[in-house]
Parts: sequence; structure tokens; C-alpha cells
Amino acid sequence: MKHTAPKFILAALCLLPAYSAPALAQEFPLTIENRFGTTVIPHQPERVATVDYAGVDNVLALGFQPLTARAWFGPYEDQLWPWAQDLATVEPEVLEGDLNFEQIASTDPDIILALRSGITQADYDKLSLIAPVVAVPPGRGDYDLDWEEQAELAGLALGRSEEAAAQIAEVKASLAAVAAAHPQWQGKTFAMMTYWAGSVGLYSVSDSSGGFVSALGLVHHPRVAELSTPGEFYIEISEEILPEIDADVIFWFAAPDSPEIAGLVAREAMRAPREGREIFLALDSPANGAMSFGSLLSLPEAAERLAPMIDAAIDGDPATEVPLD
Repeated sequence: MKHTAPKFILAALCLLPAYSAPALAQEFPLTIENRFGTTVIPHQPERVATVDYAGVDNVLALGFQPLTARAWFGPYEDQLWPWAQDLATVEPEVLEGDLNFEQIASTDPDIILALRSGITQADYDKLSLIAPVVAVPPGRGDYDLDWEEQAELAGLALGRSEEAAAQIAEVKASLAAVAAAHPQWQGKTFAMMTYWAGSVGLYSVSDSSGGFVSALGLVHHPRVAELSTPGEFYIEISEEILPEIDADVIFWFAAPDSPEIAGLVAREAMRAPREGREIFLALDSPANGAMSFGSLLSLPEAAERLAPMIDAAIDGDPATEVPLD
């Protein structure tokens, strides 16, 4: 999990030939291949459950009320952050810990979305007894679908491909506008890290939040790319490697007063702390949540909140205070 633990985290329509039905047709029954098997959706769903981390956002964005919400992080018991609350008219069943299949079945869903869920084959088989399950495409990792792919596939499964495409275009336009307003960001390097269970964690080039930052014009530090493994969003690294990841901006998914980060001796050899190039995102900060949720609803807010932080960190002047969120 991002924030304090590994998360349970740009092909557009060109990705869709991997599925058995074309997205633009939106005809049902619809057949979709996934890493666990073949899903047949007999009719356009009306009742939508999700076992995805942050899955409620795209369900709401596409005009449905989520029957379930997977517990992840944040101070909101219903798992609805501020950018989603105004759209929700029904309180979802919150799924905590291991999946409770009886709890999911009690919501009587027409479809279950599992695009960022970490489910196993056994989970998929049990969920499929409740309703058709839409999981990640063949050959893809549990958490490596970017925000566009998640929105596209949700739109396809729910019969809302045109709406999904329109909203994707709006989000991309908003991110492009932020990037255009900050030409000094273009080509600057970044890395995203945390400290969890006694070791430093590095988010790979497959991580969805990194893809969002890249859309703003920054690029992954070359060492991040070297350390990344396809399909794996999170890598445990030795503290000694930190000086090799000397990016223009370092994102720490941790509180600014984190004793674990402050205690990293190798961090002192990085220019980031010396030059004020670090951005700290505490567990419950809206910027952290908006970026980590990576949804149609949250990404514009993430860009708005992060812009002043990136501006302050990227100038390399320790006298410029990086704002907290």
C-alpha cells in the first residue's frame, strides 16, 4: 500500500482487442478475457460491486452507486473521500480484511469489478458464483493497470465506454494544462519511496501514481527504471542505494516528522534533503489520497494539490519551504 505500506496499487482503445467484444459496440452479452478465465456479462449491469482498492471512485464517476467499498486507508469509514462524497447517495458495504463472500453476495450485484484488487484464482472462482467478475487482462499484474486502463475497462464492463472516454479526455486535458503551466517541470526526474516493515520501499515505473506524475512532465529517475521489474509496483531496496536515486524531486509517502525517514543515514548523502527537494505526503493527506486513488474523480484534485509542492521542491533552494497538505 502506498503511504506507509505497499498498496493493495497508457493503452487507450488500442488495448481493447485483448477482449472478445469491441468497446465501442457496447453490446450485451459481452465477453471479456481476464487473467483467471473468461467472463460473460449477460446484460448491462445496474447493480455494481467492487473489490478494488479505491474502486468506488470510477463506479460513481460512471453513474452507478457502488454496493461495496474495499477498506484501504484514510479517515473515512465509508471509504468515500471528499471528491466522491457528493456523488454517493447510498452507503456501500465496507469490505474489511479478507474478502467476505457472504457480505458481497448479500448486496445482490449484477457485476463485480476486480481491476486493482489482488484477488487470487480461488477468490475469482468464489466471486464468479455470485456475479460475473471483471479482473485484469491476461498477462497483467494485479496493480499495474494505469488509471486510463482501469477507467476504460470499467466503462466497457458497465456499458459506459463513451462516458469513460469522455471523462478520460477531460482528466488528461486538466493534467496537460497543469503541465503546460509549469514548463520548468519538463524532464525533471522523480522517485517515490516509503519506509515499511524495517526497509525502504521504492515505487517502480509500473506504479500508477508514478504514471500520474509522469503525465505532469516529470520522468522517473533512471535508477528507478533499472531497479523496476515488469508488473511489480513496489520494490524493497537497501538503504545504501539511496544516494544512487538522486532525483530532482523525491516523494516520501510518510509524515514529515517520520523518525524512520529521519534515521536513514544514507539519505544524508542525497542532495534532496540538503536542497529541499523532498515532498512528504502523510497517510491521511488529501494529496496522498487523491494521487493514490488514481481515479477519474481524484486525479484533477491531486494535480491541484501537488502543484505548489512540486514547484517548491523542484527549485533546489532549501530556503523555499515545501508546503504540507
